[in-house]
Amino acid sequence: MSDARVAPESATSFGYPRSAVAVDLAAIAVAALVLVGVEFLLPAAVHAQLAFDHAALDPASLLTAAYVHANLGHLLSNLGGYVSLAVVTYLVCLHADRRAWFRRTLPVFLLVLPVTVNLTSYVVLETRFSGASPVSRGFSGVVAGFGGFLLVAVAVHLRRSYSRETVFFVGQFAVLLLLGELLWIYADGVGLFEGGAIGTGLALAVSGIVSRARGRTFGDAYYQQVGFDLLYVALVFALLVWLVYGLFPADPAADGTFTNIFAHGAGFVEGGLLAALTLITVPR
Repeated sequence: MSDARVAPESATSFGYPRSAVAVDLAAIAVAALVLVGVEFLLPAAVHAQLAFDHAALDPASLLTAAYVHANLGHLLSNLGGYVSLAVVTYLVCLHADRRAWFRRTLPVFLLVLPVTVNLTSYVVLETRFSGASPVSRGFSGVVAGFGGFLLVAVAVHLRRSYSRETVFFVGQFAVLLLLGELLWIYADGVGLFEGGAIGTGLALAVSGIVSRARGRTFGDAYYQQVGFDLLYVALVFALLVWLVYGLFPADPAADGTFTNIFAHGAGFVEGGLLAALTLITVPR
């Protein structure tokens, strides 16, 4: 798969043809349009058939359940999360000169990730809540998967500009930050030890970006780039914090519905793993 850049006068700021970027963004939009079309064009009886009933275990519904939603609000929240995370992840891939990686990963997320997420959710719920027969539907597992993809994409971009140590420290901070947020949500606060670990991770991440650049002199241009990268990483982490806050409510059973936090956790982890897998299979 060719992923060559073109001359600046015929390219975007990332060095790729505008027409190619437009096609990629259109592919992201097509998935969103499919979600809207399923919601408004198919009758309720078909929606019920496409949902994943844990008591029936229809293999086809492991995939189709991701494309049906409980109501309009459910659809809109998933649409917003999907579009924002997919576009941001795509831009990070472009910035890391990994457009082909995103193009290869997107169909995997749309066709494979829903199946793995629903299977994982099924196993967890059967193990922990034997006898329960929930009906799963919604795109939130894929949305969570893009969170994992985004984290891997940021690591790839930082590795391109800095060192492995930088990636390790930034990744460590990201994990501590998100785990700390989950503790804050479900344990009513973060203890002194956890807060200290997060603060230490932040200090190491910042020092890693500032001091671990490869092949750069410490002039004004270098510090401008460091400042840009710190801001960029901070904005990405803010997006991930927002994602976790939305996908992991303090009361998963509020309003008489069950938010499947197990599927969301599986989506985030499996999305990161699938993105890492497609990364090693994509040519530069």
